[in-house]
Amino acid sequence: MIFLQETFNLEKKVKKTQKQKYTKSKIKILELIKKKSFGFIQDLHQKDFSDIYQFSEKLQKFENVLFLGTGGSSLGGKTLVSLMDNIFINATRPRVFFVENIDSSSIHGLLQNVDLKNSACVVTSKSGETIETIAQFFFVLNEFKKKKISIKKRFFIITEDKQSTLKEIQESENLDFYPHPIDIGGRYSVFSIVGLIPSKTIGFDIKRFCNGGKSFLKEIENENNFDYYFTPISNLIDLKKKGVNMSIVMPYHDSLNNLSFWYRQLWAESIGKKGKGITPVNALGTVDQHSQLQLYLDGPKDKFFTFIEKARDKSVTKLDCHYSKSKTFQDLHQKSLEELLNAEMNATIKTISNKKIPIRRITLESYNEKYIGSLMMFFFIETIFSCFLLEVNPFDQPAVEEGKKLTKRFLKYNE
Repeated sequence: MIFLQETFNLEKKVKKTQKQKYTKSKIKILELIKKKSFGFIQDLHQKDFSDIYQFSEKLQKFENVLFLGTGGSSLGGKTLVSLMDNIFINATRPRVFFVENIDSSSIHGLLQNVDLKNSACVVTSKSGETIETIAQFFFVLNEFKKKKISIKKRFFIITEDKQSTLKEIQESENLDFYPHPIDIGGRYSVFSIVGLIPSKTIGFDIKRFCNGGKSFLKEIENENNFDYYFTPISNLIDLKKKGVNMSIVMPYHDSLNNLSFWYRQLWAESIGKKGKGITPVNALGTVDQHSQLQLYLDGPKDKFFTFIEKARDKSVTKLDCHYSKSKTFQDLHQKSLEELLNAEMNATIKTISNKKIPIRRITLESYNEKYIGSLMMFFFIETIFSCFLLEVNPFDQPAVEEGKKLTKRFLKYNE
């Protein structure tokens, strides 16, 4: 198996009551994968890395690269970049910044603290009509104009090759253009140019990452392997009938924190339809043991947990804290932070398990590009498979359209 998956308080096999729907959905998704019917799989097997390498080489000439976008246009790339960065300092070269929101104070603060003459800006919107992204573009553009800095060869546009607001801007300003794959929605775009450009720019091995995704697809062609990976989520769907309606994803590593945000969007936008769905909640070990765990343990039994960890490192720094046998820190002496992290996760899993709450534990051999590629592809297929089980469309998001229309209406009221 590419990664290990252990479950607690969860059926090991598909229940008889759901067997027919499970089998039907499995046959359907395996056939679609085999035919490469999903846009992200087609793109994965037809990818021309040379275009991405050339694009990233242009960006690597700058000190700073600002990626403007929101949701799926940002979260995938941000997740991959965070695997190469440190949460305390922006250690990448070039420095990469993701402008995701439309908070003017945050964006203004960023623009005042980077050298715009040595900065590039990549604007991403699949539709070319995302109002937040277009607003980000004009906000940053105005700052460049104030400082009389040309945006030619500094601004790059990723959008569908069709008529749209962003495409019109790109053409009128004669900015570099890179097409967003038409058949890939934002939340499924991490294996496309959208996720690969930010990560490649700071040295992430995108070929290895994509090969990890393909390796997972190859592995689940074997039906026994498919059952190994996806029986737990099928049983989670069945547990919804018993009131389990929240899915907590809790990695135990700082560099995977953004992965849980990426997963949250993937799952929520895909499965939450027609009054159906399971609410995703992201958490981070050990931090959220001190903020959310009380509720998880002693609150409603309506949750399913996914813990993500890496196999323990062999070479770790031991703590020298031997002062007194009567002190709390005596237990830490000649132990590492990694050992403490692992002990805390095991204790959390055991405590939750003792409460008869359903859990799964995913263990990766490494957090390198190959294993992360496999894990993210696993989440893609798991999400789509779950949507099939619930009989909802995994690729649309009809409910948010009303909010987009109302936003434009309220803007007009403020004129």
